[in-house]
Amino acid sequence: MFGKARREDAEPLPAILVSLLIWPLLKVASIHSFCCELCHFLQGRNEEGQRKHDILYGILRREDINWRNLAASLSGKVAAQSDLGAVERRAFVIDDSIKTRRGKKVEGSSSHWDHTEGRTVRGHQVVELGVAGEAGFLPVDRQIFMGEKNAVDKPEDKDFRDKRNAAARDMARAKGETKHTMFRRMLAAAIKAGHRAKYVLGDAWFGCKENIASALECSLEAIFQMKRGLMKYRIDDPNAPGATLEGTTYTAHQLYEKHKRKMRKAGKESRYKTCRLIVWINLETEARRQPQWRQVVVVLSAPAKQQGPNSNDRWVIFLCTELKASAEHVLSIYSLRWSIEVYFKEAKQNFGWLAEQSGRYEYSYASAHLAAMRYTLLFEAMLRNGSLSYGEMRDRQTGALQVLSYAALLWQLFRAMIEGALDTLRAKLGRHTIDSIMAAIDEEVDAFLSRALQIDPHLIDSQIKAEDAGYL
Repeated sequence: MFGKARREDAEPLPAILVSLLIWPLLKVASIHSFCCELCHFLQGRNEEGQRKHDILYGILRREDINWRNLAASLSGKVAAQSDLGAVERRAFVIDDSIKTRRGKKVEGSSSHWDHTEGRTVRGHQVVELGVAGEAGFLPVDRQIFMGEKNAVDKPEDKDFRDKRNAAARDMARAKGETKHTMFRRMLAAAIKAGHRAKYVLGDAWFGCKENIASALECSLEAIFQMKRGLMKYRIDDPNAPGATLEGTTYTAHQLYEKHKRKMRKAGKESRYKTCRLIVWINLETEARRQPQWRQVVVVLSAPAKQQGPNSNDRWVIFLCTELKASAEHVLSIYSLRWSIEVYFKEAKQNFGWLAEQSGRYEYSYASAHLAAMRYTLLFEAMLRNGSLSYGEMRDRQTGALQVLSYAALLWQLFRAMIEGALDTLRAKLGRHTIDSIMAAIDEEVDAFLSRALQIDPHLIDSQIKAEDAGYL
């Protein structure tokens, strides 16, 4: 995964990977700031004489590192070894989020509609698939998506050296696939990797016939918020004797107008009123082909108190393929989708999601997967601890890292004081002896910090062996 073997005097890969994973937790502005102020995990320069931040940027720039597979492997292990909650209350969740980028040369960026801000913005859009359960959200896979408008491709002078490399393949998918195709590909890969859930959830953007059919083909129950467009919902049974091809069909708006007076609150304290209907939909998208009728549940939902302008138009429609599901159950399961919104917020604010300061596609590709890995590692620690919330676990780890980082900075001050005190003995003991003493002190302090952070290469090797033997 990391290419050719490195020389013995080169920077160890565990230290590089740990540095890449933890720098956002130390609340620094960039990798450069991290290396200049706090990075005591790297020895200094690699075999090519690169500075610390050059070492990290050099790894991020590598086209051949398959960050997607690395992140997927981590999420797979966490899913296999952790309790995410009952499978019956677990769902694959799909959503997308945008990172605004102002530069006109940021590769992989394009114009996207930001539904949060209600306007078109320029930047990166990432489609994310994860598993949501009673224990929380586990990110599984992701893909940058490039729209057609104002798309920025790679310039010829910075093109990929090998189109077969991981980053090059990722950018080809970003340009060549729709978000729906990305979703279906990632869902199939997640199931093949061993992730388990009963449902698939998506907002109105992903609510379409193809995605519903794909969920059913994967033996999953689909719950999607649907667009309020021209899609037809059929009331009468299309398989009944004498049934016509069209039958009695309604658009979402027509269904709402017909049944809005039948909508009821689940209880006195409920803030929403709902109406549950059994309807038929034709999953076939080609008009010339044989219809593929499927019976589904639709739930109309609106605020119990309609207030303000256009209040009568504040309603949504959900589709569920589980025929026994009540309206309350549909909304309860769909509420699991909120966990992916929490993930995006955490990733953006605390985990360096697309925060690398470069316009090259390789950095954005690596950054999206590294942010997911940071989130996953803390999620696993939260599940293992059992008593802390995700935010508490994040703050605890951030605090511990900051304490150790400040300890390293404080050591630099003490080192200067010790070296100054030893200057008076330099004439008697000799420069070589004093330098040897300082080198020995540096080695011991570095060893302590490495052990405290559990990045000592020998400790890592020992943990890997213990995991393989089933002790961890």
